[in-house]
Amino acid sequence: MIRLIASDIDGTILRNGAQALPPRMVPLLQRLIKKGVLFVAASGRQYANLQRLMGAAAPDVDYICENGAFVVHKGEIIYKAVMDRALGQELMADILSVPDCEVQLSGINTAYIKPKRPAFTEHLKYVLKNNITEVTDLFSTPEEYIKISAYVHGEKTEEYMEEFRKRWGSHFTLASTCAHWIDFIPPGIHKGYAMEALMETLAISKKETMAFGDNYNDLELLACAEESYAVSTAKPEVIAACRHTCEYVEDVLETLLLP
Repeated sequence: MIRLIASDIDGTILRNGAQALPPRMVPLLQRLIKKGVLFVAASGRQYANLQRLMGAAAPDVDYICENGAFVVHKGEIIYKAVMDRALGQELMADILSVPDCEVQLSGINTAYIKPKRPAFTEHLKYVLKNNITEVTDLFSTPEEYIKISAYVHGEKTEEYMEEFRKRWGSHFTLASTCAHWIDFIPPGIHKGYAMEALMETLAISKKETMAFGDNYNDLELLACAEESYAVSTAKPEVIAACRHTCEYVEDVLETLLLP
C-alpha cells in the first residue's frame, strides 16, 4: 500500500515553463490526503513559492524545498542543511564576478538579492512569484545560508554550470533544475537525502513510497521509492533509472485513487 507520494514540480508536474498547477492536480491531492496518503512537493523552489503553488491543498502537503536543503512536515521544519558561511561568501563573490550572473541567497521564508538588472527582480516577483528581499549588501544578511543560486542571463547556463562545477564541485552539490538557474547546496545534500529524513521520521518504507521526476537532480529522490515514475519528457538517464514511465503525474494519481 502506498502511504507517501513525492513529486518534482518543474518539468514533471509543471510543463513548458508553466507557473500554475494543472486543473486536475489540487482535487487529486485533496482526495489522496483524505485517504491518508501523504503528498510531498519536492522541488528546487522556495517554501513560500511552493505553498502558493499548492493552493487549497497547501496546508496538508509536505515539502522538500530548495533541492533538499530543508524539509517541512505539517508546517514544521524537521530537517535543515546549512552551508559554511565563509565558503558561501566566496561562492557568491565568484558568481557575482561573472557579468551575466546574478545571486539569489535563500533563507527559509525569503530570498535575498542585490540585482544587477531589473529583469532579474521582475522574473522573481512576477514570473516565479518568490518572496524576495532586496538588500544593499548580500554579504551582511543575518540568516543561515541554506542554498545559493546563480541566475544566468542569456543562454549560457550549461556552459557556466560546467565552469562552476570545476571550481566548486568539491565544495557543493550543484543542480540545474530549469533554464537560467544553477543551485549550490551543502555537499552530499539532495532531494533523496531529504526524502530519507522524512521517511525515517514517518517510519515509511521504500515499498510504501511512490515518486515522480524528470531531471538529473531527481535521481536520488526516485531511488527512495519502490514505485518510481519518469514522465515521458524526462532525461533518458532518468527514464532508465525508473520502474515506470507516464505521460502525466495526474494520470497515475487518478489510477491510484480508483476503488
